[in-house]
Amino acid sequence: MSKLRTDSWAANLTEEQAWALYYKARGLRWFEVTHWAMQEYGTEPPSRTAFYAWLGRMRKEESAHRLEQAATAAAEAAALAKTKTSDDALIAAYKAMGAELALRTGSAGEAGKFVQMAGALADRRLRAEELKLKARAQETKDETLRLAREKFEAAEKRLAAVQEAVKAARANDGGLSEEALAKIEQAVGML
Repeated sequence: MSKLRTDSWAANLTEEQAWALYYKARGLRWFEVTHWAMQEYGTEPPSRTAFYAWLGRMRKEESAHRLEQAATAAAEAAALAKTKTSDDALIAAYKAMGAELALRTGSAGEAGKFVQMAGALADRRLRAEELKLKARAQETKDETLRLAREKFEAAEKRLAAVQEAVKAARANDGGLSEEALAKIEQAVGML
């Protein structure tokens, strides 16, 4: 911000106070703003011409000020991203930074970037949860297939054991009747 003349009514304002007064002036009439500045900052009451000259000077510097604020906000966001915080904390921080920027600058577009970052984080978290659920569902399917395979293999082993017993009984002329052997073979055929 360029230097004001030392005898200017706004010369004693800090940069922060000057920008707060400038943004306040966007919604009020000049005499309301100057009255507020007198009460809040103890400034001398400026003339209408002096106030509008100051307002024009501030308007010229507004673009550079907004870029500076956006750079500061971006640096804060980058610092937040480097810390190990939860996504919920980052989402809340980005939303708060966006709201603060919108209130400070009156620009919803620049603040929207932070809200978009918050939305992107929320989407990323949602996708991660969906992937976890899909992985659990796949594990359940794999376990079901493993159990079915074990049952099938056990049934095959029982069938082979019964077939061997029937062959051994026929070969040894074991104690089974022809009718019992036929029923066993029929049952084995059903398995």
